[in-house]
Amino acid sequence: MGSKTERGRGRKRDADATRTALLGAGRDLFARHGYDAVTVRDIGEHAGVDASLIARYFGSKAALYRAVVDEDSRNVTVSPDTLDLGAFTVEALHRADRRGAPGPLVQALLSRSDVPEARTAAADEVRTRLISPLANRFAAEGAEDPVGQAEVLISCLIGVIALRTSNLFEGLSAMGPEAIGAILEAAAQTQTEPSPDTDQKAW
Repeated sequence: MGSKTERGRGRKRDADATRTALLGAGRDLFARHGYDAVTVRDIGEHAGVDASLIARYFGSKAALYRAVVDEDSRNVTVSPDTLDLGAFTVEALHRADRRGAPGPLVQALLSRSDVPEARTAAADEVRTRLISPLANRFAAEGAEDPVGQAEVLISCLIGVIALRTSNLFEGLSAMGPEAIGAILEAAAQTQTEPSPDTDQKAW
C-alpha cells in the first residue's frame, strides 16, 4: 500500500483534474450557449463527473461562470499602454473560430441572466484590458474623446465576434479575420485624423 503522502498527492491530483474538467466543460458550454441555457447537469456530463462536484469545487454554477469569465479574460494579451486594434481583432477572431463560438467573455457581456455580477465583471475586464489601452493610444494621438471613441470601437469588435459565427450576415461570416482587423484598425486610425472642417478653419 502507498504511504499517506502518496495517497494525499493522489487525491490532490484527482481534485485538480476534476476542477480542471469542470472549468473546461463550463468554458466550452458557456462559450456556445451562454449562462442561462446551460445546466449543472450539462456541465457535469460534459466534464464526465458528478454535477454535484460543481458545488464542492466552485460553490455554485454562478461561481463557475465567473471563474470561466476570469480565465477567458486572462487570455486577452495586449499592451497595457496602447492597443493595436487590427492585430487584436485578428487574434480574437481566430480564437473564436477555433472554438466555433464567441467565447464566455462575449457571452457574459451580452447576457441578460440572473447573474449580473458576471456581466459587470466581464465589462470591467474589457474596460481594463481593451478600452483603456485603446483610449491611451487615442489620447496620445490627440483624440478629443479617447474613452468614448475606444468604447465605440471595442463595442463594434464585440458585436463582430458575437455575430460572425451566427451566419446571419453572409458577408461578415465569409470575411477572414485579417480583413475584419484591417477594417477596424482603419476605423481606429480615423479617430485621430483632423476633420475637413478643422482643416478649413485652419486656413
